[in-house]
Amino acid sequence: RTHLVHHSDTAVDVTTAQRHHPLETAITTIIALILVFALGFSVYALGIYLLLASLSSLYTHTNMDLPESIDRPLRRWLVTPSVHAVHHSAYQPETDSNYGSILSIWDRLFGTYTDPASVRISRFGLAYFRQRREAALGPVLLQPFEYDPSGGHALPATRSNDETVAHRPALSQAWRQAIYLWAAGTLLALLAMWPTLVDMARLWRGAEAYQYAWLVVPMLVYVVGWHHRDSILSLSPVPGYAGMVVVLAAITLWLAAYVIDIRLGQHIALVIILQGIALSSLGWATYRRLLPIMLMLFLLVPCGDLLQVPLRNLTVKWVEWFAVVLGLPHSIEGYIIYVGDHRYVVIDACSGLSFVTLAGFLGYSFGLLLFRSLKKVLAMAALGAALGVMTNAVRIWLIIGLDWLRGSQMNLEAHSDIQLLVLLASLAGLLLIASRLEQEIWPEVTDNGAATPALPGARFAPLAAGIMTVATIGLTQSYAPGFQTRSNQGAMPLQQMAVLYPEVQRRGDPGPGIYALEIPHSETIDMVLVATWDGTVRIDDQLMTPEDTPGWRHTDTDLYRNCAAGHCIELVHKTWRQRGELDTRHSLHAYFVGDRVTDSKLAFRLASGWRRLWGQPMVSGLIGFEVRGPLPVELNLAGPFSELKARLNQISPGYSGASSKTQSLSAEVREVQFNTQALLF
Repeated sequence: RTHLVHHSDTAVDVTTAQRHHPLETAITTIIALILVFALGFSVYALGIYLLLASLSSLYTHTNMDLPESIDRPLRRWLVTPSVHAVHHSAYQPETDSNYGSILSIWDRLFGTYTDPASVRISRFGLAYFRQRREAALGPVLLQPFEYDPSGGHALPATRSNDETVAHRPALSQAWRQAIYLWAAGTLLALLAMWPTLVDMARLWRGAEAYQYAWLVVPMLVYVVGWHHRDSILSLSPVPGYAGMVVVLAAITLWLAAYVIDIRLGQHIALVIILQGIALSSLGWATYRRLLPIMLMLFLLVPCGDLLQVPLRNLTVKWVEWFAVVLGLPHSIEGYIIYVGDHRYVVIDACSGLSFVTLAGFLGYSFGLLLFRSLKKVLAMAALGAALGVMTNAVRIWLIIGLDWLRGSQMNLEAHSDIQLLVLLASLAGLLLIASRLEQEIWPEVTDNGAATPALPGARFAPLAAGIMTVATIGLTQSYAPGFQTRSNQGAMPLQQMAVLYPEVQRRGDPGPGIYALEIPHSETIDMVLVATWDGTVRIDDQLMTPEDTPGWRHTDTDLYRNCAAGHCIELVHKTWRQRGELDTRHSLHAYFVGDRVTDSKLAFRLASGWRRLWGQPMVSGLIGFEVRGPLPVELNLAGPFSELKARLNQISPGYSGASSKTQSLSAEVREVQFNTQALLF
């Protein structure tokens, strides 16, 4: 409706390019900014596009006639004045074609291209703007709000075969009631789970692989509110109680994930609660038909990290296979690859996860636009993800190949340029495939719920589900944040550790309630302690990253078993290489909860959460070792590990039932008391 003003010009010329309603400008600017933010285009790319688009708009709206010998080859790829003139035709089917602003290939791909050589434009612009009073500034600005496709300003047929506007089904009372109660229940759930939603949004903003998530809700609104609107309105929602069971199960999942601090579980629970509220509002018969659309909400969950390691390993294989096929000399050391004299470090950003997530989202979106079968929609998503994997392979091959041909390695900025080019090529391929598929027509269904009347009070099930979410999750976060049991002596004074280890110093910024300390052990080995006494579960192993100089990159991870005096521990072993250098660092760590030691982060969180839940928190965290240079063949880590853990228990007796007086004693005083008692005995 706002774009009507652009078609108010009945004599198209260069001034038509600047004839737009202010509201249209605002809407398109907001949409463009969302796309730019979600897809991660640079300022330079956006500036170049705006310059080209502005020049092209002025050019394509001119009333010049290019010679056919020049215009025909140009319009195969570019939008020329003759191509865009068809879009301004007063004849509706011609208006609904040639949408492109710079390139004509998009209209060719999507079947909306009309060859200007095959039409004869009799008039430009919309018919009712031909009246002088309708072309004045005031009426033109009001047109988007006054336009009525069923009468009044409806477009008259200019040709005998002109199509009439199809009648759209009205919003029934059942749909109005379902939408109102669904909105109320959803609002309550989101208010109760606001911290979880903010945590998800923080990941969308901070990780390139999840920036597509900002487009999920707008795409869902478009599919439901416009693309499949007629088919959806032909259904009859019948509220039911089944959704409350789903919400109750999701609340249980959220509480379990909250106790052991697994954010992924909390994110999934949020989406399941939204599904349950929708199921309560629509009833199973209607919800089942909309299941492919509703499942799109799971794309909001940033769970791609589960693919990070296999995709990173696959990246190493892409390089290896490329070198083998071309006969290039190469060697592989974990995530470090040597191709001739060139050295490449495969970090997480090289895995191509952002390609896979974005292409998978677009594939799922195209599937929703084309199909109604969940299997076909998932197949389109899988096709998009597969194209994302191949996009990363092509990017890797281009980088390695160009470096080999040039005899030198390109910088990271050049890597980004190649990444943008192959991404655009991949998305163009996905668009091409989607444009060649035949769209399925949703069957019209009327009164599908008439035979199944709603149970008494079932219409309030969405609202009850929202209230139930507030009463459990909301109150849990308000009155039992983290189920943490804090004591006055829960914090560990640095002075207490200094008594045992005089050269101890703080390490990094681990956050409130957590203490990260660095303890020299030998000339090449430092001990690292990351611990908490207040029940906090989340211990960040990123604190094991070397800190003395920047530029360290994680290149390999494996398990390391170390034994001393018959006592063995399993440690997580990470190898680090400095960018552009040959220096090597090794970090080894294991988690502990009281006397229990594990190399599994999940087991650590489960044990910590279980003790917190039952009011039995104790000192927990990780103990690690940072090794500068090569890893020694003979390395005794089990002994120092056990010794440090035992001393931690000595200086934190608060969780073993000791009195507050005993808790306040420093480690040095306790040692004197122990020696005195031994002497008297």
